[in-house]
Amino acid sequence: MFDSTNFELEDLERFSRDAEQEIRRLAGIEGELREIHGTGTGADGLISVTANGSGQVEKIDLNPRVMRLDSHVLAAELMKAIDAARADGERKTNELLSGAGISVDTPPNLDELQERMTVTYEAFARSMDGLSRRLDRG
Repeated sequence: MFDSTNFELEDLERFSRDAEQEIRRLAGIEGELREIHGTGTGADGLISVTANGSGQVEKIDLNPRVMRLDSHVLAAELMKAIDAARADGERKTNELLSGAGISVDTPPNLDELQERMTVTYEAFARSMDGLSRRLDRG
């Protein structure tokens, strides 16, 4: 429980340093999340798919020989490669987050994560400003 009667300026400085360090750490994780890419293949390597950590397909490479496949087989193999790329991206994302002590059940939406970080930082900054003003008066 926080006791404002025993709160010193040094405590505010320590909290501020700790919060800034955590914000930098989370910003670094955010940058790493944006760099995650999963890959998947199908049709014995004739299809290659790349997806980002949020599961969005960013690239599909088709070897010209894949066009010899029946359209239904081609579609199934393409879906297999897409699913594998998404699963690989999700696995890499979860490894990064769990290594950072962040638990998620579903892949994060990077825009939502950034928005939550911004809102949290702004709320923290406002509360620290208010606390600083109270300490200056007191």
